[in-house]
Amino acid sequence: MKSAWSLFVRGVDRLNRLGVTLAEIALVVLLLLVFHEVISRYLFDRPTTYSVEISEYLLIFIAFTAAGWVLREDKHVRMLSLVNLLPVRVREGLHCLGLLLVFGFSLILVWQGFRSAAMAYHGGYHSSSLLNVPMWLPYSIIPLGAFLLALQTIVVLGKALAAMSTHSQKNG
Repeated sequence: MKSAWSLFVRGVDRLNRLGVTLAEIALVVLLLLVFHEVISRYLFDRPTTYSVEISEYLLIFIAFTAAGWVLREDKHVRMLSLVNLLPVRVREGLHCLGLLLVFGFSLILVWQGFRSAAMAYHGGYHSSSLLNVPMWLPYSIIPLGAFLLALQTIVVLGKALAAMSTHSQKNG
């Protein structure tokens, strides 16, 4: 019987794998959209009215749905030149502190993003462009992606704390 923790980790992994797969698909759609716009604008002198707005929504979608996966793969940008000079225990502690801050920030994004999406939905807000997109759709991407990031942060924090525990037992 698998432990609840390992089931949670597998579930979060699957959700973030789905998120990054959708982000990859959106990236291909964005590539095709931009390619189409360049051809339409510069070859046929007939720019589209929708490409900029859809590109903006796709960029938001890509960034937020892939955030959890980026954390999972430890591929985010960070500055380590000063941190690497610190003792291992301090680095581990700072890593956990950073994860707690990311988790807190993610929860704020989930809460406020959900509030914004709900307000746009109940208020019937639409974009002012010709597409007239209901704004709750792009607004809902933010809490969704932040939720995936928060879940992945719990997993990474759990692994970091387990590694610290193992490390202290070996040295203690």
